[in-house]
Amino acid sequence: MRKWLLAAMMIVPLLMSAQNAGIKYQVKGQAIDSVTQETMPYVTCSVVLANKPQQVVARFASDVDGKFSGELKAPGTYIVAVSFVGKQSVKRRFTVGPNNRLVQLGKIGLADSKQSLKEVNVVATRPLIKAEADKITYDTEQDPETKTSTVLDVLRKVPMVTVDGQDNIQLKGASNFKFFLNGKPTNMFNNNPSMILKSMPANMVKNIEVITQPGAKYDAEGVGGIINIVTMQKTAAKGYSATINTQVSTRGSYGGGLNLMVQSGKFSFSGNYNYNYNKQFPLTTISDRQTYFKNAPYPNAHQDATVKTTAPMQFGSGQLSYEMDTLNLFTLSYNRRYGRPKSKTSASTDNYDSNMNPLFSYTQESTQKQTWGSTDLSLDYQHSFKRKGELITLSYKWSNTPNNSNYEASNIISSLYHSVPQYGLFQSSTSKNDAKSNEHTFQVDYSRPLAKGHTLEMGTKYILRLNDSEVDEKYSYFNTLQSYPYMPYIAADSISRFKNDQDILGIYASYAGNVGKWGFKGGVRYEYTWLKAEFDKAIENFSTDYGVVVPSAIITYKISDMQNVKFGYNMRIQRPSIGYLNPYVDRKDPNYISYGNPSLDPEKSHNITAGYSNFTPKYNMSAELTYTFVNNAIEQYTFMKSNESAQVQETTYGNIGHNKQVNLNLFGNYRGIRWLTLFVNGSVSYVNMKSGVLNISNDGYTGRIYGGGTVILPKDMRMSVGGGGMLPQINLQGSQSAFYYSFFSISKDLLQKRFNISMSAVWLPKTHITMDTEGINSSDHTKSFDQHTDIRIGQPLEFRFNVSYRIGSMNAQVKKTRATISNDDQKAKENSSAGQSPM
Repeated sequence: MRKWLLAAMMIVPLLMSAQNAGIKYQVKGQAIDSVTQETMPYVTCSVVLANKPQQVVARFASDVDGKFSGELKAPGTYIVAVSFVGKQSVKRRFTVGPNNRLVQLGKIGLADSKQSLKEVNVVATRPLIKAEADKITYDTEQDPETKTSTVLDVLRKVPMVTVDGQDNIQLKGASNFKFFLNGKPTNMFNNNPSMILKSMPANMVKNIEVITQPGAKYDAEGVGGIINIVTMQKTAAKGYSATINTQVSTRGSYGGGLNLMVQSGKFSFSGNYNYNYNKQFPLTTISDRQTYFKNAPYPNAHQDATVKTTAPMQFGSGQLSYEMDTLNLFTLSYNRRYGRPKSKTSASTDNYDSNMNPLFSYTQESTQKQTWGSTDLSLDYQHSFKRKGELITLSYKWSNTPNNSNYEASNIISSLYHSVPQYGLFQSSTSKNDAKSNEHTFQVDYSRPLAKGHTLEMGTKYILRLNDSEVDEKYSYFNTLQSYPYMPYIAADSISRFKNDQDILGIYASYAGNVGKWGFKGGVRYEYTWLKAEFDKAIENFSTDYGVVVPSAIITYKISDMQNVKFGYNMRIQRPSIGYLNPYVDRKDPNYISYGNPSLDPEKSHNITAGYSNFTPKYNMSAELTYTFVNNAIEQYTFMKSNESAQVQETTYGNIGHNKQVNLNLFGNYRGIRWLTLFVNGSVSYVNMKSGVLNISNDGYTGRIYGGGTVILPKDMRMSVGGGGMLPQINLQGSQSAFYYSFFSISKDLLQKRFNISMSAVWLPKTHITMDTEGINSSDHTKSFDQHTDIRIGQPLEFRFNVSYRIGSMNAQVKKTRATISNDDQKAKENSSAGQSPM
């Protein structure tokens, strides 16, 4: 023991001496902004001899905190020049020698340069669009319009994504796709996703990924695929970065938010919080309906309805990671949103006989309130093996999604016409619907490289999904006279309950490999589902279980480093969410009711894709041709029951669609001029929709186009202009007219691009949308009515103002597990615009 102690005592001084001998002389300091006193990352330090200033003897850079340390080989008097782009260079004189080996210069303040740079040559920039075998990535950081836009505005420019005049979102012409947030599914977009997205500032998003060919690893999420929104997650190696923003519009909307990134040791955190008070355009809906029932008491109707909607909401997300060591990583993630939209409807309805003679009218005043939100918590553990790329991930996720709504409505029915007796009736109704979904998911993913360029992935997942709904309805009416031709459906006070449970077990295996210029990715997924539904009346209860095999494959060929082609096939399934299943009957207007269908089956879709892309530093181009067919599509349909004395128009859902679609999507972007960016994004589709159950069909062409450009102006200013439109839309029971819009923005950066002010404008040249609907008879499926609806948008011009300020700096990324839970198997019900007419 003493020998070891003696040896250590002899070796340690030798090591320390050797270490000191390696570092002869040093100069240290820290660069800061002379005004803000904030540290300046990556400044350049040049050292020269005082008597030979033309000869540089050392050059080095500071770290992210502005701290620098340089080594010198010989004693002497030196001058160090600290410089940074846009700042005045600062010089310090110092002397080092045997008795002064280390010189501390302390903090060195750099002031703004009084000379402006005449020209800056950009050597290389990241491409705006990046195409891979199974996805396309839109780099929002490279889009200068993000400082003035919302995420919904940016989506209009993303290849294969469509946003129409009512802010409805489609992917490759289909509405049954899924939103991810930071690579994970989230319930925050289940209710009215457009409202959430236009409340999110685009400058909090890093990029948007469009996954057009989801592999076996993903749940079957539908025809369109996945839109993954990746938020800013960079953070300082040691420190923090925060961005504060606020915005207001002439429409009366306002909001603000905070993005925060922190790293300390092995812990990393990235999160955001936003509040938005969204005031939608007032919508006025004018509808005319003609009924074809024989001996119908009032076959013709005209309605005017105005809806005003406000929607205060708040949402946030975050990721906390702990890297225990190089092989073990823990990630805790959360998503949270909460909204309470409120809409007020004022409607007037006139009813006529077959000769258009007036019969009676009624007015409606209703208030509808919703409380929706979601909370997602997930925990992932990732273990890396010694073999590079070999990983196993264990994940758990809990999701809670309340979707409550209630309304109060009053209808005053009266007649002032001489052709019928005078009468009056007052009806009021209230309804409270408490609906929620709780979900527990357990998942294991394993990835193993087989050889260079070849990877095998496999995993399993179990989902326990619990859906509940309880409806409390109350109706009352007072009739002043005994005779009137209008008799709405009146029910006593009632409480109804609905419960739907799903257990889903899934396993998958996939393989990806490259041989020369060829690439292949394929896999298969098997899912088995147990479903049980319970109602107040036990006789209506039912249960079922089924299994499904979901294959997918994609082949790519690399023509050159910048060009590639691809061919792919996948099959997807989509289970209806509680919004489709819930049998709750919405009777705000007793003549126009809607409800869900608890007997819906999951729909299956088949997708065949061919694509080409060419990306260069000056331009990007991509084209994709897709053929999709669905034989049991879930469609919304409207009908009447001919045996009722009153014409009650009912809307529900069914597996009634046989849909085919051919879609060509094109995207082009030009960046060949340093100060100019141009782009165009569009698609055209042929849609064929049939329903043998309803004995109806519809087909036609549809599409959309969006184009624009950005000009970089002097003094850190940018100006953007763009516009686009939608071709007429094809529905199973009708069509919707075309729609156009345009966009303009200008912004300026201040304080070393940490402070930004911007102004933008959105103009709707066409302020109304028309919709034509053909109704059916529920008994024999013959034509029952024609309805023409004109939706008119108030305030066609809107100005938005945005201010943001960033503090701190960023240079690293929050680590997270490569695999996580992705529950994307449900077909989420799209809430209709709150401004839609009850007719």
